[in-house]
Amino acid sequence: MTDANPTPVSPGTTVSRALAQAIPKVSLHCHLLGSVPAATTVELARRAGVRIPGDPDAESVYDSAAYADLGQFLSVYDLVGASLISRDDVRRVTYESLTCFGSDHSVWYREIFVTPQPSPLPYPQFLSGVLDGMRDARSDTGIESRIVMAINREHSVAEAVEFVQQVIDHRVDEVIGIGLDYEEVNGPPAPFAPAYALARRGGLHRTAHSESGPPSAIEVILDELRCSRIDHGYHVVTDERITRRCVQERIPFTATPVSSDIGRYSGSGDGSHRRIREMVDAGLQVCIDSDDPPMFGTDPTNDFHAVGNALGYGLDTLTTFTRNAIDACWLDESDKQSLRGRLDAWAGEHRDAIPEETP
Repeated sequence: MTDANPTPVSPGTTVSRALAQAIPKVSLHCHLLGSVPAATTVELARRAGVRIPGDPDAESVYDSAAYADLGQFLSVYDLVGASLISRDDVRRVTYESLTCFGSDHSVWYREIFVTPQPSPLPYPQFLSGVLDGMRDARSDTGIESRIVMAINREHSVAEAVEFVQQVIDHRVDEVIGIGLDYEEVNGPPAPFAPAYALARRGGLHRTAHSESGPPSAIEVILDELRCSRIDHGYHVVTDERITRRCVQERIPFTATPVSSDIGRYSGSGDGSHRRIREMVDAGLQVCIDSDDPPMFGTDPTNDFHAVGNALGYGLDTLTTFTRNAIDACWLDESDKQSLRGRLDAWAGEHRDAIPEETP
């Protein structure tokens, strides 16, 4: 395993956007419905007859500064899903997500969160559209991807169990796991243990969002939901005992610097990303991703660029985030080894791009 506690460089060191874009990335925290280009969202909503409040154009449909809270953001997110009314709509947004906010930013592999619930399409048809987009993106760009089906935690536990059963009944190799999404305050993790037990029996990997806490939610996710990684989880560093446990057990955390800063989950909203620094300094296995990139005015390049420059991390540290994500992903070991070999080769070619220390 790669050391998850990298050495920061001097604050004077900067990572160029070009280098941040070129760094190979493994994406474990990006949502399909949150990574639809703005112009596509406006076009599909109008075609489907879905009204977005204010009838915005592509320039204003995603206004992260106006998201008063996570719930307001999710209301827009749900309208994006409601606009997907055909298999080809789903194919298109999957393809654009994996290219415009994936391969264009050197994402080699993605485990994409898929939330079918807001769409009126039957689950098998929605799944087929996702698979179509994945195959087209792989054919055109080489990006590999898998699917993590996301439970809406604001719905009932019975609905969650029914959804997981549907995932199992229509299981394809590309669907490798489940997640727990939407507002944690409206759906704490413990009640969803039956859905997660069903997923475990069905051979699905498991993760869960924990953006707001409390820290004890981390242990519920690990012990009762039996998850192998945590999405967000910044509050872990407010409990020394739980932090030590997660360091010892090498629990991966999928951090999303820009969106979490806007939401004030990873710090004070000032771009300091202080919680991510604390997680890294504690020795936690941190991975970097972009969450819902166009909706928060970011992209995979920008998240690496932002965290690198805010925290003074150089190339070795930024590639460590990718190594952590390779370790944390749900590919088999031979595929992981292949990714590690490719990353080592890339890093060797770019070793002098940014020094880890400046005079």
